Amino acid sequence: MVPQVSADPAGIVDYPRRLQRDQLYFAFGGGVGRFGTNFTIFHRNDVTVWIDVGSGFANHHTPGMERNLPNRQLLLGFPPTAIFLTHGHEDHIGAFPHLTEVIPAGTPVYASPFTAALLSNRLRDRGIDPARWNFQLIEENSRIDIGDFRVFTFFMPHSIPQCFSVGLETEGKRIYFSSDFKMHGAEVRHSVAQLKKFSPVDFLFVDSTGALSEGETADEREVNESLDKLIRQTKGRIFITTFASQVERIKNLVTTAANLGRPIGFVGRSLKSQWEAAFMSGEVSQPLHRMKPPPFTSQNALWLVAGCQADTNSSFSRLTHGQLTKMKMKEGDTLVYSASMIPGNEGRIYECLNMAADAGVKVIGPGADIRVHASGHGRRGDIGRLMSYLKPRHILPVHGDPLHFHAFLNFIDEKKYSVAITAEHKIYALGDAPVLVESVPDETCLVEPGEVHFEQSLYRDRLHLGEQGICVALFDSAIFTLRRLSYVGVMSSALAREAEAELFAEASKIAAEVAGAAEANREKKFRDRLGRFHAERIGRTPYIKVIMA
Repeated sequence: MVPQVSADPAGIVDYPRRLQRDQLYFAFGGGVGRFGTNFTIFHRNDVTVWIDVGSGFANHHTPGMERNLPNRQLLLGFPPTAIFLTHGHEDHIGAFPHLTEVIPAGTPVYASPFTAALLSNRLRDRGIDPARWNFQLIEENSRIDIGDFRVFTFFMPHSIPQCFSVGLETEGKRIYFSSDFKMHGAEVRHSVAQLKKFSPVDFLFVDSTGALSEGETADEREVNESLDKLIRQTKGRIFITTFASQVERIKNLVTTAANLGRPIGFVGRSLKSQWEAAFMSGEVSQPLHRMKPPPFTSQNALWLVAGCQADTNSSFSRLTHGQLTKMKMKEGDTLVYSASMIPGNEGRIYECLNMAADAGVKVIGPGADIRVHASGHGRRGDIGRLMSYLKPRHILPVHGDPLHFHAFLNFIDEKKYSVAITAEHKIYALGDAPVLVESVPDETCLVEPGEVHFEQSLYRDRLHLGEQGICVALFDSAIFTLRRLSYVGVMSSALAREAEAELFAEASKIAAEVAGAAEANREKKFRDRLGRFHAERIGRTPYIKVIMA
């Protein structure tokens, strides 16, 4: 069962009632000021358009979390009239399976055939019928009328098939929402002429991921040429890990392997599901079940490996750590890291690459002299080119963190454009310029095994536990007398033996002194005073758990 965001309206503000009619508004429930969880709302009168419903990445601030989802207040406060899914990356569609109680049945969902196939397969795998919603396939640059909005789609090159940007016209304003893009790629539906025809725009919401880098992002064809040459020159088994959504690259590798007589195999469920969606949508001509994988003993095989971000239990992580029972890397093998490292994942990835190198495997990737990866995000040159086509009056960077936003400001400053930096969990009016109307409580939905919640305090407790350990104080509930004091993960066994008697004596003394306090306050008084003593005596402040028995 997929943990669900509750549709319970308790505590949800009816924001549309607070907003003026005939005024255009937007809000971000994710994807601005951090990577992942892309979720954007445009609202006017009684019509709300959602653009993407993505999930975000777990990090060290939220131990135990699998992912995060958009802001609950915005999800429930602005029910969608229609949803546009710009492409099939997790940070743009990954929240959808967790929102089946939130997204009304029958809601029109506009997506490309590839994105629709990918999401539909994912829903079915989780026991959810995609027919609950009205999927509308966007197969070319189109116009769709939704209430007061005229919505346009513009297919753009990216690192996943069939990605499109969204244009909006309403209230005499023209908006271009780029989503992810670059200007050079194999997207056959991409039309510079149609971009220019949509100009000038009042507001350009533009991907800022590449704002740190000069030049323009390379075409995937350059990567294909480099990998083709590398494979021709390499003997023995080759393992290539890349983003599972890099269908164009994977398709090219399949062709290269066939041309060189190398058997090719897929390792990892995400690779297989992306390939199946590509077949269903016409991006590739051969279904996976007709592609016979090589035997594990083949010394000439080319293996495509999922999990390039080295997530726990990913195929890439398990392969490099020797945990795949039928496949062990060895001296003479070659591992190609054909991907980029998402910020925050570098430590895990380098650990995997080091494990492979220690096994005698030749590792090619970070810092390599040949091009083995091209990003799907446009650099400064791509952004500048898009601006020259659209001639925006105002620019709003999205899809980035503060580092990227400030780099974007420095870059754009030279070009004399008006730039507005906005933030998540806020509602803005779009008049002559973006104007903050109201802040929304940050109720980012956090996904853990079995549940979705938004209790940030849970993670603060876990971080405290992980850094300082736990002190368990067992009391006689009838007389508030300390019976036992235990420490786990706080100090070495030698220090515990040395300090045990002193710690128990001081804790018992504190308990006796606060026993007369009001019942509602005495536990807090006990924890506060014992915490200060811990800091003085052992130099640590373990999490203190009081148990009444």
